[in-house]
Amino acid sequence: GATFNAGMILGIMLLHERMGVNSLAAGVVIGALGQAVIQLPGLRGARLRPQFSLDHPAVRRILRLYAPVALGIGFSIVGTLIDRWLASGLPAAPITMRYATTLIQFPLGLVASAVSLAVLPTLSRQSAVGDEQAFRSTLGMGLKVVLLLILPASAGLLALAGPITRLLFERGAFGSSDSAVTATALLLYLPGLPAAAIDQVLIFAFYSRKNTLTPNLIQGVAIGFYLLVALPLLALSRLGFLALVLGNSAQWTGHALLAAWLLHRAVPMGGQRLGEAAAKGLLASLIMAAAVAGSAAVLGGTPAIVQVAVAGGIGALLYFAASAILRIEALGFFVGALRARFAR
Repeated sequence: GATFNAGMILGIMLLHERMGVNSLAAGVVIGALGQAVIQLPGLRGARLRPQFSLDHPAVRRILRLYAPVALGIGFSIVGTLIDRWLASGLPAAPITMRYATTLIQFPLGLVASAVSLAVLPTLSRQSAVGDEQAFRSTLGMGLKVVLLLILPASAGLLALAGPITRLLFERGAFGSSDSAVTATALLLYLPGLPAAAIDQVLIFAFYSRKNTLTPNLIQGVAIGFYLLVALPLLALSRLGFLALVLGNSAQWTGHALLAAWLLHRAVPMGGQRLGEAAAKGLLASLIMAAAVAGSAAVLGGTPAIVQVAVAGGIGALLYFAASAILRIEALGFFVGALRARFAR
């Protein structure tokens, strides 16, 4: 991630005068090569001898598992093309949706992707040996940690949508009216954010059980959820591109609910107390959102960076205090994991 981004920045800085906009493409290549090169030192002594053979059982197994993933990527591309095609006919829709999506992707990457990658090896190992109870416990805790972190992130974005948008984007041709529209789009993306975060863990749970087909078929069905919400709203309301935003939220939510239902049929999650974790996390997040919104209102005349830093800081402290009072199980696990990490 960091190496790839550094390569992109390096490519633009060194080649923009000579290549113009194509320097961005060159930066992508540099970043990708950097990602490969940085891993080579860790392979020293492994004595790897690359060989290509479609007859090898492992290659056939990988191809068999990858085929549904390729199908899912195809569904994802189709969904994106439909979304962009519908947005292209609406004023300022593509750029506004892109900015709002950027704000959504940050907590998804920081929370959902990180937790999913962390639990995948353990889930795969437990599935391989048939330890279903341990699998359920690991999956349950992974989902609880995601809820612990994504719910306050959603609450913070809800309460500070305006100041965050102004802080990050309002400069140059991007004015106050653009900030207001982008903040509105962000608010309508937020209902789907917790679902999208949970969904990543569920997808990795399927993958750990060598089931790559189900989550990628769900990807195709999820396009239907998008169309069922976006098209009627687009035709029958004056929401404009915001109808597409709500369609995306519906797509994320529908995908997560369907994935959760199908996974629960394979691995019943009774006894993991996920409902309790969600209810407590939601309560703590609502308390946080109220405090952040109130603090931001008091600081209304100050620069956006002050509102975000002060109100956000107060909200974060209050959320973790409320989580401790409510005895949210994942908080103890998360704090213990951080202590173990920094104690090394």
